Amino acid sequence: MAKVIVVGGNAAGMSAASQVKRQQPSWEVIVFEKGAYISYGACGIPYHIEGLVNKIGDLVTVTPEDAVGKRKLDLRMQHEVVAINPHFKTVTYLANGKEGQESFDYLVIATGARPVKAAIDYSLSDLIYTVHTLDDSQALRSLLEEQKPKKCAVIGGGYIALEMLEALHSRGLETHMIHRRDALSRSFEQEISTIALSAMADEGITLKLNHAVKQIEANDRSINVITDQGTLQYDLVVIGAGVEPNSDLARECGIETGVRGAIRVSELLQTNIPNIYAAGDCAETRNIVTGQPEYVPLALKANKEGVVAGINIAGGQEAFPGVLGTAITKFGNHGLARTGLTLEESQKSGFDAFKFKVEANSRAHYYPGQGPMTFVIIADRKVGRLLGAQIAGPADSVKRIDVYATAITANMNLDQIFHLDLAYAPPFSPVYDPVVLTGRVGRKMVSQ
Repeated sequence: MAKVIVVGGNAAGMSAASQVKRQQPSWEVIVFEKGAYISYGACGIPYHIEGLVNKIGDLVTVTPEDAVGKRKLDLRMQHEVVAINPHFKTVTYLANGKEGQESFDYLVIATGARPVKAAIDYSLSDLIYTVHTLDDSQALRSLLEEQKPKKCAVIGGGYIALEMLEALHSRGLETHMIHRRDALSRSFEQEISTIALSAMADEGITLKLNHAVKQIEANDRSINVITDQGTLQYDLVVIGAGVEPNSDLARECGIETGVRGAIRVSELLQTNIPNIYAAGDCAETRNIVTGQPEYVPLALKANKEGVVAGINIAGGQEAFPGVLGTAITKFGNHGLARTGLTLEESQKSGFDAFKFKVEANSRAHYYPGQGPMTFVIIADRKVGRLLGAQIAGPADSVKRIDVYATAITANMNLDQIFHLDLAYAPPFSPVYDPVVLTGRVGRKMVSQ
């Protein structure tokens, strides 16, 4: 019988622990979680703040009671692991102000990510928030309901920032977006970014672009955001500048790190110490297109990596193939989605890449509710291999990105995209689904 310790009780950690226990019921599996919640959907936090999700408990997937009673895990809440000793196979933890030690045969590090400070000088206060945990969500929602701020800013240009802009705007606040670039994050092509920013402005968001934030100062009941373009004043500030891997614990005990400081792992999710695994937002992964290591903190990746790590610890042998960075978000009824490489990434990776834009309707032109869609496709010019895709359009239409994610994974080219036998009916698409249309347009541009 083996003893497995998992550090971190959210997506990757609980997936790994549950998988080990499922395959090896007699093994001892201990989960250390420093917080008050496990297995929660952090992606739902903006919707709890907005009020679409009423109870914070609705974001919890597995309760502590189920983890212990049904999954038979030794769950230790509010226990923070502060050191790992690979040589003696022990972890040191703090609980209730006391230090303890526990031995292991296998260890899974699933410590997740933390908000990036992005060279901004600030301290969190009751008027300055990041939105990373359920405690963050509860605190911010309470502030909105009790103090009713009127003017707020969200700092950043990625997924977290966009979703928080919608949440706060929907609650009736005068909402500003402050971003150091003139476009969204670099994961979006310029064409898609321009559409998104225009839609946000039309909905009433004030865009403060090309404003690099240097410092945030909280006064009695207001906040000064000091930028390179001047000082802006708000009642509330949310920082959504992205996340970075929580990998200090691993690095301090001699475990190798790589891209952006994420824990370096093999395709089996092993670190350079064979009986120690890492999974989720603290760990590196591989880009499916380039084969190169990347840092991609996304929920589905974390859950799947936890499963794979658990399988391998329990005696199986399964490789995690990597990711494409597929992501989707919305603002109001405007959806944005992307997968694969950008044009810049493609060219840096050595592809003879080009991109093209296609505009189409989401449904048959005569069917009510149709809306305009914009597709930006990145492909290899020599063979037409699909490398990346991005979509802007009605929120209920951009899930088409999944077709492109499947196609890229299967190494499909634009000819094959054109010949896909996709479903058609007027309420769902034009006769030529826009995905098929992009194949039709793009294959004419490929070198013959």
